[in-house]
Order: sequence, then structure tokens, then C-alpha cells
Amino acid sequence: MTTTADTAELLRRFFIQQQAVNLPGIGGFVMNRIPAHVDGHAGIIVAPSYTIKYDSLNDIPSKAVFAYVAAKKDITEWEAIGVVNHFSQEINDMLMKGQRYEWGGMGRLQHNDAGQLIFESGDMRYPFYPDVQGAYEWREYREPEPQGEYEMPIVETQADEETVVEARASWWISAAVIAAVASLLILFSLVRNEYKFRSARESRLVPAEKPLQYQFKPAE
Repeated sequence: MTTTADTAELLRRFFIQQQAVNLPGIGGFVMNRIPAHVDGHAGIIVAPSYTIKYDSLNDIPSKAVFAYVAAKKDITEWEAIGVVNHFSQEINDMLMKGQRYEWGGMGRLQHNDAGQLIFESGDMRYPFYPDVQGAYEWREYREPEPQGEYEMPIVETQADEETVVEARASWWISAAVIAAVASLLILFSLVRNEYKFRSARESRLVPAEKPLQYQFKPAE
């Protein structure tokens, strides 16, 4: 037999997943997120929190509620409708007697002096929410004090003097060979360009042909 406490816990878990649940004859419950904000007076940053918004007029359950209850209890949806209605009826009977209903993990339901049903949201803390205890304290940041001038440690190494001399000599020899090769290439390029220039100039100097001469004889 399903007890009121079992159904209340089952509906609470549905509310956590869907962030809303409507109960017949009682009303609707919607999760409301409160973003983080700064409390300048207290000097703290208040962490994000959650509260439940209650609407007594929105009391029509969704089909998803019955499907969820049916799946968890392994019953038909028609039987799940009876379970949810029975739970709501028990809560209403308790409230009509002037009692209050403490819904674990949700809040408190009761009638006020005017006979209106009111809901007081509880502290929304669940196992999957981090326990931040409401706020983080501000901490003043200070520059670290100087610890004196930092000196780069000098590591002394000993090397063979002959090896150093040979390395330096081989470096200069390689540089000299490269410079000599580069000079020869430059000289060869200059000579080649000069030869081409002279050949082109001589080919353009073509001697002119001897002009024709005409001799006129007097008429007889």
C-alpha cells in the first residue's frame, strides 16, 4: 500500500527533474532560481539559490506526472491517477482541520487567518546541489612583500682549453672557406656579365655600305 510519505517523496523527485508539479485541489509549484548577488552591506557574495513559487489556481496535473508515478511504482496510469488524487485529498483533509502539512524538501502548506491556502518555501538543498552555505566571504588581496633582489645563480663549468681552441679554429677556417667561395662566385658572375655586354655591343656596330655615286655626261 502506498503511503502519503512515499507519494510525497516521489512527487518531490518529479519536481526536481521537471522543476514544476501541479496537484489537484492544491495548486502548482514552480522552481524559481535566484542568481548570485553582492551584499555590499555585509561584505559578502551571496551564492545562487532556489525557491519555490506557489500558485493556488494552477491545480491541473500534467500527464507526465501520472506517467512518472506509474513507471516508478510499476502500475498503470489509471492507478497512478488514483495515487496522486488520494495524496492531494489527504493533504486537503489535513489542512481543513487547521493542521499544517510539512512537505519534506519542499516547504509548508497551511491556511491563513482568512482561510486562504498559503505555501512557505523551504530551504532548497538537495544532494546534487553543492553545499556553499549561502555565501562566500570577500578576501582582501595584498601584493606579496619583496624578498630582496633576486640573483641569477652562476654555475661554473670547466672545459678543456685545447678543445675550446680547436673549436674556435675550425669555426674560423669554415668561415674563411665560405667567404672565398662566395668571392669566386661573385668574380665569375662579373666577368661573365662583362663578356656578354661587349658581345652585344660589337654585334650592334654594323658598318654602313658605301653610298652609290652617279656620273653625269654632257649630251652630244
